[in-house]
Amino acid sequence: MRHYETIFIVHPELSEEDTAACVEKFRGLLEKDGAFIVKEDHWGRRRLAYTVKKQNKGYFVLMEYGASGDAVDELERNFKIDEQVIRYLTVKIADSFDEEAMAKLKAEAEAAKAADAPAPKPEEDEDEEAESTEQDDDGDDADDKKDDGDKD
Repeated sequence: MRHYETIFIVHPELSEEDTAACVEKFRGLLEKDGAFIVKEDHWGRRRLAYTVKKQNKGYFVLMEYGASGDAVDELERNFKIDEQVIRYLTVKIADSFDEEAMAKLKAEAEAAKAADAPAPKPEEDEDEEAESTEQDDDGDDADDKKDDGDKD
């Protein structure tokens, strides 16, 4: 099993449901062949650097996974067949893939993401920020110079 990273661009005119179904199809192909998916990032619709298949935009998806060479070959064969995929690129990151270490890293990343998302700021910090902006909120230094003159 080797460590790979694949980025592919899906046709921009697909609905969100169709795009999600397309991504799920390729994830399922990898999982069917015994791949371990480390990360899946949806970069969203972005402008392309140049026109590809008469398109200026595309929906970008990045997948990092551990798989055999046969699984990658099957994935790329399906990319070629599927008209919804505009472009793809697969890169081998490493010759070996430690599934246990990657599972641990994946769990840590998900825990950190879960910890960052729901953590609201304490109300005290918001009050302090409001007080500091109230001191000189007009944006000019006229008040500051006047204060300096009074102190002398």
